[in-house]
Amino acid sequence: MKAYKRLILQIESHEKFVEEFKRILLELGLTLKEFSEISGIPYSTLYKITQKKDFRVSTLIKILKTIKSLEKDEDIDVIAIIAARPALNKITTRKITINGRNYLIKEYPANSLEECIVASVRAEREGVKGIVCAPIVSSTIEKIVNVPVAVIIPEKDAFMKALEIIAKKINE
Repeated sequence: MKAYKRLILQIESHEKFVEEFKRILLELGLTLKEFSEISGIPYSTLYKITQKKDFRVSTLIKILKTIKSLEKDEDIDVIAIIAARPALNKITTRKITINGRNYLIKEYPANSLEECIVASVRAEREGVKGIVCAPIVSSTIEKIVNVPVAVIIPEKDAFMKALEIIAKKINE
């Protein structure tokens, strides 16, 4: 059964609704913050919902529409970006379109070589189609994962260029 339908079935109990919502976020591999950015629902509102506070019907509709759209895009490719948190904070979107194809961006914060390696293995296990990372770790990551790897060259439009490169590699 589709996730958004499972969520609708739990509407009669706020507690069951919250538990199902949390389960769906886990299934989608999204944090509450990422869901907030994709849905346009303020993080504080989503947090209150998970704390079993009342919320508006309009918020419920946004939650259901977002989950439904993410399910519709089940075949949407996910691209991992492994970088330090300050660099990841510059990313303003979680869903992008390159050459008419949609991609979901998933952040993997890492501050050391070891954390980058762990993040790349985790990303591959979670089914990402490609990884964008720093030049210093790219050669190591390429040796341990079986997905395309693109490098971020620090400049004005670095992330978009790297995302376009990885999108090309994914579609080869």
